[in-house]
Amino acid sequence: MPSIKIGINGFGRIGKCSFLQLIHDTDVEVTCINAPNLCIDEIEDYLKYDSTHKHYDTDFKCTVISENVFSIKHHKITLVSERNPKNISWRKYGCTVVIEATGAFLTKDKCEQHDVDHVIVSSPAKDNMNTYIYGVNHNSYNGEKIISASSCTTNSLAPILHIISEKYTINNAIFTTIHASTASQNVIDIVDKKARTSRSIFNNIIPHSTGASSSISCVLPKLDGKIFGTSVRVPVSNCSLLDLNIDLQENISLDEFFETVKHNEYYKKIYDISYKKLVSSDFSTTTVPCIIDAKSCIDIGNGKFKLMIWYDNEWSYSTQIIRLLKHINEYKQNKYITNTSIPLNHFIENMNFYDKRVICRFDYNVPISNNVIVDDFRIYSTIKTIKYILSQKPKYIVLVSHLGRPVKWDNSKSLKILIPTLEKYLDTTISFLDKGVSTDTLNQLLNTEHNSTPIYLLENIRFYKEETDYENMSEDDINNNSVINMYKQIGDIYICDAFGCMHRKHMSIHSISRFSEFGYGYLVRREVENIINMLDNNKKKLVIVGGNKIKDKLPFIDLIKTIPNTSLFLGGKIATEYTVNKDDKNIFVMTDGFGNIDMEQSPLYIEDIKTTNLNVYDIGDNSLTQLYKLIEDNDIVFWNGSLGVIENKDYIKGSISLIKRLLDQTDKNIIIGGGDTSTLIDKNGNICVSTGGGALLELLENVSKNNNYLIGLNIFSNNV
Repeated sequence: MPSIKIGINGFGRIGKCSFLQLIHDTDVEVTCINAPNLCIDEIEDYLKYDSTHKHYDTDFKCTVISENVFSIKHHKITLVSERNPKNISWRKYGCTVVIEATGAFLTKDKCEQHDVDHVIVSSPAKDNMNTYIYGVNHNSYNGEKIISASSCTTNSLAPILHIISEKYTINNAIFTTIHASTASQNVIDIVDKKARTSRSIFNNIIPHSTGASSSISCVLPKLDGKIFGTSVRVPVSNCSLLDLNIDLQENISLDEFFETVKHNEYYKKIYDISYKKLVSSDFSTTTVPCIIDAKSCIDIGNGKFKLMIWYDNEWSYSTQIIRLLKHINEYKQNKYITNTSIPLNHFIENMNFYDKRVICRFDYNVPISNNVIVDDFRIYSTIKTIKYILSQKPKYIVLVSHLGRPVKWDNSKSLKILIPTLEKYLDTTISFLDKGVSTDTLNQLLNTEHNSTPIYLLENIRFYKEETDYENMSEDDINNNSVINMYKQIGDIYICDAFGCMHRKHMSIHSISRFSEFGYGYLVRREVENIINMLDNNKKKLVIVGGNKIKDKLPFIDLIKTIPNTSLFLGGKIATEYTVNKDDKNIFVMTDGFGNIDMEQSPLYIEDIKTTNLNVYDIGDNSLTQLYKLIEDNDIVFWNGSLGVIENKDYIKGSISLIKRLLDQTDKNIIIGGGDTSTLIDKNGNICVSTGGGALLELLENVSKNNNYLIGLNIFSNNV
């Protein structure tokens, strides 16, 4: 089955040549072509007969299925006729990439009109769109939605300049591309005198401009200001010749340069050398964009050369676009978040949600007091993920979460309380699935009529014992459980952005393996990338651990102190109970504080928290001074657990003081590890706040031990 489904917008020379090369390519399926001037019964003749290209495989038959659908080989293609790309539903036809071959959409704004994951523009861009040339800078591709493949001339010139500049120093280069005529030229003179291309291409050599010089600067920035060129159009229908004059600092011979080309990894694919006395038509329908004509090159001496380079400005350029197309797909399938084992093809931006039933697991276990949400940060942190999925036009989205830890149906823990907050951030109506995981819910989802994508909120998933029993269930129990089977039927595609509980083997999280498509959103990506920073051995790190649950944090403390370049500061109740070993040179413990017999009494200063009979409720000034010095000495600061009792205004002062100091550290990477501490932080400030407290600690522990970012993320551990 083809791994890439694409659309082609514009079916002129480049659109046609690209498609002809894809007809027999089983890795790619063309599912939609936009060709306003072409009727479906003309397709086969248009493809099989060509004035220029004679040497391609015509062993195919076009079968007309309906008035706008036809098939060729493994391709089943819808032919559309639209001048406005907004009217083309590329996703409806399964397209993930569009080759933009009209020549009319040369900016990102215009290309955004294509409702598709990726657009490759077959022309130089007229804005700051990133440009990639296969064999030159394609490995720098970083997942951009819209890119330019530049021009045919640039795809011939850039590779040769790249191979030269990799080994030698270019002083300057001057080129003239002797270019075949194009569709923009006229067979006879016309009235328009604004451009020389108004003159007949039959009778003239026509000087013309080229954007190749500026394009070279985009893909080979170190050559900026060193490359100059022009173009002439000549009366041939195809194949062009690049006349390139190069001045090198190194005094090498032409034969030495040829040997450099022959030993390049892309020899015979991007570069070739012809030793025959051939002419332009001999290079028609070739796939190598940079063919050096050895018989025409001149070695001037002292590192100066005249290179003559052939290229098929239609066919080899189309080949280069296809190579970029496949590279984008390879990137999506195999690229991982930097230094991790989490593949980007499981990230929502690289998934297809069009017309899919999407189920999203979030962690909306927010603090509630007197029936009011005290802190909605966990909700707010998921909005970007929801909005992105909505933009891809799924059939519907079902939001799933737990709230509290009920063991049975409990209306006081209903998720209905979340709806006003969700509606505020999403600016749309949320429908509540009050029957939870049930046949009633499945019927409601099945029978809903809608014009736009509806959003549903499922009742508290913890109302079902299967949610937490899942961890201890056998495979047979799981397969035969009615609740689990109904949960699987809610959606086609599963997204987990519930970082705060991803480490738990619960039904709504770990059952990802029951879905054919699954992935994660922006929240998980942000959290994992923060962990990457935390474990960067090249950066100096300070980990501040506070709070009361020493038993939960002891394994984490014992692990963190072994990470290279890391200092550890212990505060809160942990500081009163933790014993530092003589070998623990990188552990610092709070020594003084404030407290009293109980919190009802006014705070008293405690000089030595280890020997006092009083309860310690907050950090002391001397310990804060030591902590501030540690902050100054480190690049990354990670804080988990308060330094005092933040529920009491008298004993929150140390934590507030620390927050103020951290806010001043604009040159450092500051991460707050969820929990109560995060409630003190402005979530829109320069401090990164994690949505998971215990989850972050456990994940850090597992990652550090195993050097694998999948361990501890149950969503991925059994599936990727």
